[in-house]
Amino acid sequence: MSTQTFSSVAVHVVGQYNEAGKTLVSAYRTGAHRLLGGAASRFAAAQKVTGFLANSLDIDTSRVVALMDRVAAASTNGIESVAGRAAQIESPVATSMFKTLNAINLPIANVSAQIADKIVEGAKQIEVRVSGVDLPKAVRTAKAKVRAAAKPVRRAVRKAA
Repeated sequence: MSTQTFSSVAVHVVGQYNEAGKTLVSAYRTGAHRLLGGAASRFAAAQKVTGFLANSLDIDTSRVVALMDRVAAASTNGIESVAGRAAQIESPVATSMFKTLNAINLPIANVSAQIADKIVEGAKQIEVRVSGVDLPKAVRTAKAKVRAAAKPVRRAVRKAA
């Protein structure tokens, strides 16, 4: 496995957040299409309007995704540029300082990467739920319940008056 650096973790986090954002936009698009499809199926007069809205939705969400990709690419280029310039510094003091900062900040960056991974997983679950496709559920094994010995039931007996 290659050595992790602060910049490689930062690039990973940017990529994960970009993926999560695009997944959520896709979920929004899918949910809105389902909503518009339901309205169009109920009302014949609404078909033209829902078709227009669906087309506008597709155009707008495509623009949002393109913007997200541009921001992620710019962020990644900036991180890589700074890391490249830092690698060119040959001063022993600066190199020592960079190694120390990397060692201090890398555990925090790894936690941020794990959080970003979880956010992507959650976004994918939202997308699946909105799409209406049922995933096969994990098979649960039934655990036998251990019951204590049953106590005798006391019943009140009515006395005849």
